[in-house]
Amino acid sequence: MNFTHGTVLPLESTIDSDAEGISPVSNTADDAKPPTFPFGYMFPELQHDEHLLEESSKTVSDLRRLGATGMKDPPVAQKPGVIVPAIYTFLGQFIDHDITREKGSSIIRLADPSPIDPALIPTQIRNSRSPNLDLDNVYGPNAEGELAPRDLVDENKLLIENVGPGIKGLVPNKDPNCDLPRRLDQTAMIGDERDDENIIISQLHVAFMKAHNRIVKDKQLTFSDARKLLTQHYQWIVLNDFLEKIADRDVVNKVRKSGPKFFRPSNPFLMPLEFTVAVFRFGHSKVRASYDQFNSKNRGGELGLLFSNARKRLPEDWIIDWPAFLQPEANINRPRPIDPSLTHLLLNLGSGQIGAEDPERNLAVRNLLRSYILRLPTGQAVAKVMASEGIPEMTPNQISAVAQTIPGQPEALAGTDFLTRTPLWFYILAEAAHFGGGIHLGPMGSTIFAEVLIGVLRNSTDSILSIQSWTPTLGETPGKFDITDLLKFAEVL
Repeated sequence: MNFTHGTVLPLESTIDSDAEGISPVSNTADDAKPPTFPFGYMFPELQHDEHLLEESSKTVSDLRRLGATGMKDPPVAQKPGVIVPAIYTFLGQFIDHDITREKGSSIIRLADPSPIDPALIPTQIRNSRSPNLDLDNVYGPNAEGELAPRDLVDENKLLIENVGPGIKGLVPNKDPNCDLPRRLDQTAMIGDERDDENIIISQLHVAFMKAHNRIVKDKQLTFSDARKLLTQHYQWIVLNDFLEKIADRDVVNKVRKSGPKFFRPSNPFLMPLEFTVAVFRFGHSKVRASYDQFNSKNRGGELGLLFSNARKRLPEDWIIDWPAFLQPEANINRPRPIDPSLTHLLLNLGSGQIGAEDPERNLAVRNLLRSYILRLPTGQAVAKVMASEGIPEMTPNQISAVAQTIPGQPEALAGTDFLTRTPLWFYILAEAAHFGGGIHLGPMGSTIFAEVLIGVLRNSTDSILSIQSWTPTLGETPGKFDITDLLKFAEVL
């Protein structure tokens, strides 16, 4: 088949949800099951063998070794954080949960990985999140078609519940009405339960809920009008705050001014696998092993504690204190640089993060194998297509130089062909380290990231890009609204 870049290979199907144990809540969407949406390839012309990792048992073995022995974070003293507030790591996770969730993982067998026949992908894999910046991870529907429950007194507000008892007592000056609504089994009743997988993202989710409720109170709006106003401010944050913290600012400005050169979504909107499985997983490299000064009761927020105190009633001594996550000038909680290594705590995930039956607990290995199974092109193949827009292809020496900064990585790359046929996710991370200094994505990653996210925004219901001269109104400064402003408006900061 002859493909041209920008045409997205359709993946049309419906599949059963893999969510279990969700009981009914008070609000249900019109359909029992929410619609699913197609994935596709941003560069379908690269689905030929010469553009992919070699299909072989050696490639699988090499990928496992690279992830297991070559992508561990070096000592902190050698890898200081970058000057970007820590909150953007988790805002990225929040946005990801709003626009993408792969369904059909049963055919992605990490224990016995082999590239999937593209003819099978359309019948097996779907996106169960709407490809819109519409906060459906907050409002729903969830996998069972259930909407987030409303407040019992004012149906225009979202239901927020009190925190539970904690060992060290309530954090001073914190509102105890600061937890997600929960069922009797403690699972969260929200649009996407992944927003309850660690305390930081669950508290960010609560901030959006509180912002909705304040809009209802202050502006006397209905539920739907409050949702629309909050969603538009959220879109503003993604476009004018988040994107420029993650991608090269010049690239973002170019995409905004000149439009996309490579991502031209069709109708229905197809979310590209190169974005979801590779580029948007840059955030895994930014996660720290611990977040200090979490609050006055718990000064150290070790990653394991942030996971173990989630998915249940939030203890009162774990309400987040946001200032330590908003100060880029201090070394406290600075994100790890974007580079081809992960904190050691992500290389041995617990069953609570990936499922008790999952055979692979190393997140780096999981990402590398998933890219191989889903037939993502190599970084070099994508770079050659994007060279028309001046995007340079990394040389083997440049990739090798990045690898030299990470203990064990040169040895893990030895004997492989990954310096010339580099897994796309690894390439994106190495490119960010080389061209972006680890602060932001490199030219290829920035372009894909900006084109897709701005494309999602253009596709969104009530998009601010479809309203001439739309400007935020909820912040303290007219025309300005970033994630800090949202936390202030939500009265959690």
